[in-house]
Amino acid sequence: MLLIPGLLAYIVGKLRKGNLRNLVHLPLQRVYLFYISLLLQLAARAQPMEGWAPQLMVLSYLLLLLSLALNIRLPGMPFLFLGTLLNALVISLNGGQMPVALELLDLPLEGGVLDLVRGKHAPMAANTRLIFLADIIPLKLPFLSYYRLYSVGDLFLMAGVFILIVQGMGMYGEDKQGRAVHTN
Repeated sequence: MLLIPGLLAYIVGKLRKGNLRNLVHLPLQRVYLFYISLLLQLAARAQPMEGWAPQLMVLSYLLLLLSLALNIRLPGMPFLFLGTLLNALVISLNGGQMPVALELLDLPLEGGVLDLVRGKHAPMAANTRLIFLADIIPLKLPFLSYYRLYSVGDLFLMAGVFILIVQGMGMYGEDKQGRAVHTN
């Protein structure tokens, strides 16, 4: 999901004479929380943890939100925080899974397609909560021949990644107060 905005951001960052290496100068706080969150999401998909998957997903999102909140002053982080919060809300209220409106993809709903949504995703049902925050926005990705479904939160995440990379590529460090300083 974040590959296309990341690649576009890289191109725009280069056109603005930025450097990808400048991203290492982003003054990220408590990065380990992000990695723990990622590990929890991977664990939720593992077969032995199947019974704990909803709780692990909710916990991972709480840690991710904490990590993003600690870094909210960085470029793009408010968008990343809001997108994650919106996705966390709909996932938390739907049993730890993101509801997906598969019927919008215009694909036959056979076993193979349904297998694709297992784990973090679940087909939308009559009792789905916060449908407007679920994966209901069909978009065709450039260079790919199929449609994918996105949530409003996903769109905020894409915007946040784009801003973070473009502006981060133009950074060269921090000032004495720990604020990011831009070259352009």
